[in-house]
Amino acid sequence: MVRIGILGCGFIGKVHAKAFAHIPNAKVVAVADHDSGRAREVADGLGAEVVATADDVLHRQDIDMVDVCLPTYLHARHVIAAARAGKHVLCEKPMAMNLEEADAMIEAAERADVAFMVGHTLRFWPEYVTIRDLIRQGELGRPVALAAARLGTQPMYSWDGWLLDPGRGGGAVPDLHIHDIDYIAWLLGRPKSVVARGRRSANGCWNHVFTTLDYGGGVAAFAEATFLVPPSFPFTMMLRAVCESGTAEFMSRSGVNIEAREGSAKTLTVYRKDGTVLRPDVARQDAYEAELAYFLRCIEDGRRPETTTPADARLSLEIVLAAIRSLETGDVVGM
Repeated sequence: MVRIGILGCGFIGKVHAKAFAHIPNAKVVAVADHDSGRAREVADGLGAEVVATADDVLHRQDIDMVDVCLPTYLHARHVIAAARAGKHVLCEKPMAMNLEEADAMIEAAERADVAFMVGHTLRFWPEYVTIRDLIRQGELGRPVALAAARLGTQPMYSWDGWLLDPGRGGGAVPDLHIHDIDYIAWLLGRPKSVVARGRRSANGCWNHVFTTLDYGGGVAAFAEATFLVPPSFPFTMMLRAVCESGTAEFMSRSGVNIEAREGSAKTLTVYRKDGTVLRPDVARQDAYEAELAYFLRCIEDGRRPETTTPADARLSLEIVLAAIRSLETGDVVGM
């Protein structure tokens, strides 16, 4: 049994709390949030205790792991503090606001010898995992071109508007776009260069973006993200992997964000070079449950996460920051 403290009971904190409730070896002991009513709502659903501050979680002896579900600009300080307190740490994506923070987080976890993982959930999303498995098993041949999209309306749930503040959340590029950037990097690794174009909102955030990642040798990936579609537009996730021996395509559309993921209209189709069309069976486990259960198994087994490592999360952040630099300057940014 892994004993857990949750920092932050907003949107993603509630998603994680719901997932923990379905994981047999998870026991949420305490939760903290600046909004005591919101914390109480999460705690009551888990039989957990509400505490006043993050320090009250970090200094408890009956907590093994801390789940950092706070605004992005608070990630580094709380991950570092949790590691120094000897707690294993899961941190919601994006890892940090900049690479200096990311490096400090990695160093703190290594010095404390604790497990540290950033929640890049597409690495556990059944359809995305299936496509990667097909590629790695040689079923589709070498990837030639990837296209991904993540389209949703402007989120209104963030406390004090932090998500759309350039200095605290950064808007669609670091928050939304990073999902697909991380998945592309999981498949193809570090790109040779990045170029991005987009639209900047009045508050300074880039809230619509097109990014091309060049891998050389005729291999490239393209990703789009937006917060600019109206609320009537269904939250859309898309991935198309064009490979030498076939193409796999996934589409999901439903609701206004990932809350509606279970009831979304989803299709995963594989088009083979020989003309056959397949619709693979896909595991039905919720991606957040899979992600959290994996991290808990790593803790119990005394091993470090491999499906998504701190170095992986740092690379995804580095690519996103390169995309922002390209948006700002108009340049192609070398990696």
